[in-house]
Amino acid sequence: MISRTVCRRLISSFFVAAAISSACAASLWAYSPPVDQVGPLTVRIIGPETVTQIDTAVDIRVTLENRGDQPVSGSIRLGLIDGWQSQPAGPAAFTAAAKSTTGCDFRVMVAPEAYSAHYPIHAYATFAWQGQPRTAHPILVLETKLPARTQAAPALAWQPLRLTGDRTLALLQVPVRRAVVAVFGQPPQTMPVGWTGAAEGNRSSISFQNAQRLGDAARDVLAIHPPWFEGKAGMAWVEYPLALPQATPIKLRYATAVTPTGDGDGVTFRVRVAAGDAPEGELGEVVFERHSAAKQWEDGEADLSRFAGRKIRLQLESHPGPKKNTAFDQSYWAEPTLVIGQPPQPAVAYPPLTPLGEERLGSIQVGPESYEVRLWPGQRGLLDATVSFLGGQRQLSFRGFRVRVLGMRVDDPCSPATLVEARSPPRQAGACEIRHRFESPRGAFDVVGRAALKDNVLRIGFRLENAPLPQPWFAPHFEELAVDQFRDAVQCLYAGHGNVIQQPGAFQLSFDGHRLATSHVGLAFANGMSLVQAVDLPPSRLDVDPAAKHYSLHTAHNATFTFVPGASVWEAARQYRDVNGLQAADGVRKLAGRFVFDLWGGRYGASGDALQRAFRYGLTDAAVVWHNWQRWGYDYRLPEIYPPNPDLGTEEELKRLIEACRQSGVLFALHDNYIDMYPDAEGFSYQREIAFHADGRPVRAWLNKGRGAQSYRYRADRIANHLEPNLKAIQENLAPSAYFIDVWSSARPYDYWTADGRFLDCVSTRDAWGRHFAGIRDLLGDQAPQISESGHDQLIGTLDGAQTNHLRVGPSLPGDHGWSVWNIACEDAERIPWFDFAHHDRFILHGAGYSGRYQAGLDARMHGIYSDDYLATEVLTGHPTMVSQPFSRDVVRKYWLTQDLMRTLALRTIEAVEFADGDLHRQHVRWSGGGEVWVNRGAEDWRVPGCPQPLPQYGFLARIPTADGLVTAAICRRDSLIVETASSPEQIYVNARQLVAGGPRIRPSAASVTSADGRKLEIVIHWAADDPVPDGYQPFLHFVDTQGEIAFQAVYDGNRFGQQRTGQIAMPATAYLPDAQKPGAKFELRVGLYSPGSGGPRLALQGTDDGERRIRLGTVELTGQTDQVTGVRWEPLNAVADPHLARQNPDGKPVDFGALRTAGGARLVRQEKSLLLIPLPDSGSVRTRFELRWDRLPWQLAKPSHIEALAEDGRCLRRTAAGETLALECEPEIFAYRFVAE
Repeated sequence: MISRTVCRRLISSFFVAAAISSACAASLWAYSPPVDQVGPLTVRIIGPETVTQIDTAVDIRVTLENRGDQPVSGSIRLGLIDGWQSQPAGPAAFTAAAKSTTGCDFRVMVAPEAYSAHYPIHAYATFAWQGQPRTAHPILVLETKLPARTQAAPALAWQPLRLTGDRTLALLQVPVRRAVVAVFGQPPQTMPVGWTGAAEGNRSSISFQNAQRLGDAARDVLAIHPPWFEGKAGMAWVEYPLALPQATPIKLRYATAVTPTGDGDGVTFRVRVAAGDAPEGELGEVVFERHSAAKQWEDGEADLSRFAGRKIRLQLESHPGPKKNTAFDQSYWAEPTLVIGQPPQPAVAYPPLTPLGEERLGSIQVGPESYEVRLWPGQRGLLDATVSFLGGQRQLSFRGFRVRVLGMRVDDPCSPATLVEARSPPRQAGACEIRHRFESPRGAFDVVGRAALKDNVLRIGFRLENAPLPQPWFAPHFEELAVDQFRDAVQCLYAGHGNVIQQPGAFQLSFDGHRLATSHVGLAFANGMSLVQAVDLPPSRLDVDPAAKHYSLHTAHNATFTFVPGASVWEAARQYRDVNGLQAADGVRKLAGRFVFDLWGGRYGASGDALQRAFRYGLTDAAVVWHNWQRWGYDYRLPEIYPPNPDLGTEEELKRLIEACRQSGVLFALHDNYIDMYPDAEGFSYQREIAFHADGRPVRAWLNKGRGAQSYRYRADRIANHLEPNLKAIQENLAPSAYFIDVWSSARPYDYWTADGRFLDCVSTRDAWGRHFAGIRDLLGDQAPQISESGHDQLIGTLDGAQTNHLRVGPSLPGDHGWSVWNIACEDAERIPWFDFAHHDRFILHGAGYSGRYQAGLDARMHGIYSDDYLATEVLTGHPTMVSQPFSRDVVRKYWLTQDLMRTLALRTIEAVEFADGDLHRQHVRWSGGGEVWVNRGAEDWRVPGCPQPLPQYGFLARIPTADGLVTAAICRRDSLIVETASSPEQIYVNARQLVAGGPRIRPSAASVTSADGRKLEIVIHWAADDPVPDGYQPFLHFVDTQGEIAFQAVYDGNRFGQQRTGQIAMPATAYLPDAQKPGAKFELRVGLYSPGSGGPRLALQGTDDGERRIRLGTVELTGQTDQVTGVRWEPLNAVADPHLARQNPDGKPVDFGALRTAGGARLVRQEKSLLLIPLPDSGSVRTRFELRWDRLPWQLAKPSHIEALAEDGRCLRRTAAGETLALECEPEIFAYRFVAE
């Protein structure tokens, strides 16, 4: 969710906020305006936008405007949720005279248990009109901004933690602590024990963060920001009650730093010691002080030896410093640790030295190699054990696991949880089990770890037993499990849908469908050994810290890790694939191999007509996913989705669209969503339906920016109450043959709390989602495939497939999709088929990504959904290809080039992946059944052995044998041109990429950009239109800031293209700079063409594309003195060769493909007694010549006597005799030519 996770949507919906009458509290509304019109009656709710107090009543007025000629009488009542009440509570009668307005007043009481969130006020006005009962139903959504609540979690006693000598203590893991916030000149405010968050009024914040990275080092921290809001500066500290032993010395060691964001004047860090019985809020004696603005870790130490044997409050204070300047004062206390006496030294891990001896678990066979598995328990049993794989002359080892329970790292000797014993039951062959008993400030518990060989892999799992019983807002569980440290460094890492990362720097990759989409990763070590590491439960992230040699999946709950060593990661991954136990869901066979129309816009009727054209071109081995159809618009007021949105057409038109797909054998899936629930939806309730954070706040989900509407996350255990009635109505009335549920395979299945403090883990969420997929498939019948977004592997077995988002490794670029990359420092990286190597035959991934996410700021023509780059990734992974339109030349082209290949690969498995000569960018993929695919993602041409045509960058060659013959596909170089070819036993496709009419033959440039006063810009754009600008298209001129956001736009004469549509078109335009601009500011001018009437995509143009079909023309820099802008400096973008044009055939040079010589593109289809030549559609005015060489066809066909010109509907438009030379000039209106022998 990108975010649904940060940004998961493709539709950019722009809504003009409705202006409400002046009697309303505000002129612009979030959510839909609180107004509804039924018949002659318009009903409005007038009330505040926000509420800031619980102990107050809200005045609400409902107005009723009757525009009819007769009076209207009825009743009005309010609908409220979660204990909110109104006066009057019942319906109030009203009569609205003809052509008049009346109103009803209510007082609404905010419930005492209300949250800071959004609450709906429904008004139901019931009346009779034209003899029928009617209801007008406006909804006002107001936001509550209330004082923070303290949830009823079990209280921790404020009593000192008794410490013994010769030990260490990690303060950050001690649960008994409290924060104190002190605004200068006001009494200190002592928070409840264990409190974290932001203080009401001054916004001082206290939080605990894992792995805060500054420079090369990541450390767990206590983060403190002193009070700052509205001038309320002050200081804050966190204090720990401790009973120190008599032992000495006693040292406190730590590091400090401030946020790397911004430049403040630093923070004063102090360590203080107060008496254990000192009054609340009293500061203790200073034993360390340092003022610092360092953004790297600075070590520190305080000597507490003189407090030995005393009860104290140890205080860590962050103060803004002598100037009391709180700007950028987020401060970090990193890993403060008490060192008492002479603690025992950590055991040596490599080679392990342990009194408990060595456990030889046995050997596992991976490929031709046998690996002996040894385990040496450590001082903390399995938690710090050394595990080694020995194969041949090489050895691969790691030490221990990071295990967090109740906020404490129990593997860490510094933990406040005391290890009482580590005990093993009687030994079992091939296994080692250790029960670790702990005492802690939160109660006793056991950690049971078991290592065992099974199915030729090593599995190590952990169970939490005998823990304190769950209570409201308290549920003991494993919060974190991870491998601790490897002996050797990782050279290459493999993860997600597929990236190999060479010499990675430090990074974290969260588990979701965009990043870490796999629950297994591959590690290739510098010593030549490799390892696949996997977990059975949803991981939370992949954590890579080369400095600490920490390379691990992180997960939670009672999870089991799987380890598979190998001579290569691919060998180990093959073994993992064979033993992981995952099975395909019931709809996989039906979905596998199908081309996908991924449609996010358009009207039901027009899109149905366009799809019918696609079907006539043979594009029927396919599925349609229709995203935007919901009752109130895309992703709004969910879960209210049925009936269909009438703004896009009638329900009958949608039914005809679905039926047309069914008649052509094409699957049709509607988009649904059960991750976002909106407050204005019927049935919304925080108490019943919404998930909560552990601190008692409801979880916010997607913010629909177009509507200004905030949604909230569903409780997974409550989804059925909304999904089942929706699906029943959809099945009865629309009957789709497949179904798409957003987000579920994009977001990690989540832990959550209920409003009454009950805990449900991510496993229950995952399993609930899976049950719903299976239930929908059964309800729709005929094994209706279930599809979701992005596609992670945790739903394999219940979900059939997903629309991939296979992101690249690289730096983020400005713009909306800057998040759509893996921004990881490394030596080199490349996309690979990692997910598909493990799961291709049991989970169907489509495409390579939603186009904006895949290209992520790069030129759409070079990297978007119809580009060679995108196609190369689809072919590399064996994904059925995906398009974003119902019909176009590119849509047909992609299908003809790839579909026979993808049908052939549909349920095969990948057997090997090789990097040619060690080059990550040249990949050779071997498939089961003897298939081979070569993909060149490198900059230089690649001559594949046995292939006379070199592969350019993003070129590929596929050769797949079948029982009926060979299937091939290629993007390669012929006669110095990049061309496309495909063949199968029944058809041939060629495309020499001749340019045709449309966007590629229109190029904009900026003739001049000037300003006389530094406020008004005068611009002249030249449009070089070799072909006419299509009807309905208009220009847009965006000035974009350094963050990629539109800062302002230019206006122009909208009739200019009506006067001239071809040739050199000069277009003057004017723009005004926004206020508060300063000299030195820069804005880039980007222009394009769009169709405001149709809502279709922007036109692809010649020039330097920014990835969003906007051509970059140059930069305006503001000039002037100090803060006064007086002029501008225009810097045109340097003219460079168009890389997209270099991949086309702009001169229309014919290419010899053997059976066909042409500059254009066409498909040859063998029929029983004839041959069909179908040119690519939409060639405009370009007349393409095709020369057919009958003797070079791969089929034995009688030479034709006649050629029939066919229309799309199959009619023969004319019939001519065939000559000795089979050549023809393709006319734009002709669908196909049939060569007939008589």
